[in-house]
Amino acid sequence: MKYIAEAYGLWFEGSSSWLRLMVQPPVLLPIRFVQNAVNMDMLFLEDYFNSATRTRRGQLYQKDGMRSWAASTVSLFPYNNGLHTTNVFHANKSYKTAECSVNHGWTVILGNNNAESHWTVVFSEKVGLDAYYLTLKSKTYFGVLPEINSGVIPEDNRQDILLALDAVVDAAPIQAPQPVIDACRNAACHMISAKFPESNPTGKKDLGPIVRWLNDHGCRTLGDIADVINQLHSRAKANAAAQHGTRPVSQRDTELAVSAVAFMLQDFGWAETTI
Repeated sequence: MKYIAEAYGLWFEGSSSWLRLMVQPPVLLPIRFVQNAVNMDMLFLEDYFNSATRTRRGQLYQKDGMRSWAASTVSLFPYNNGLHTTNVFHANKSYKTAECSVNHGWTVILGNNNAESHWTVVFSEKVGLDAYYLTLKSKTYFGVLPEINSGVIPEDNRQDILLALDAVVDAAPIQAPQPVIDACRNAACHMISAKFPESNPTGKKDLGPIVRWLNDHGCRTLGDIADVINQLHSRAKANAAAQHGTRPVSQRDTELAVSAVAFMLQDFGWAETTI
């Protein structure tokens, strides 16, 4: 079973019989579970973080009562082992590989003291007693779009809209312009159809006919915003440049499409903030 322990303001890793200094200061975050209360003091040791895909991977530890190791089994490299002043190495606190069960889909909170972030468990993997790995996906939009107040989105359309918005946020940092614009178009269709069900009663209309409905019913500003996405989508097609003499879509165009989706979220009152 793996252990991590803190002493002298430094962190060590190893087992119940030996420790070595973690030369690179680890990223350690308090972690707790929302739906299923696990009554333990736990830490998440981050191994990997990707802001583009909004994912984190790391190891789960729970607090343990072990406080001492034989000094001869604790390596302080690259520091001088002369720091050992006794035959016993005393730790201020220690944690061992977590023994609880964590399920896919659970919501976890990292951090504390009003500085927290919410994540969803994507994978939960145990390696015997040696390690417990969690892969987490952020529940926030990392500034790509405003944060969503999902409770005010029409319930019948909520899941489709949230999935469409997730696709926008996932595509925006890493994809070429066309997939991002496609994702924005899909999100716009879902959002407008939910806000104005009569604009798309069968749920089968593309964005173009929905734009015309908005303009015909006095929603000119929203119609213009949606038409920006629709026109960018047309320009993104492979034959658009040859057929219409337009330039290829660019990263600036994707930013415009994403901003149009953000405008709709705020205009519909579905965003947490309008800042």
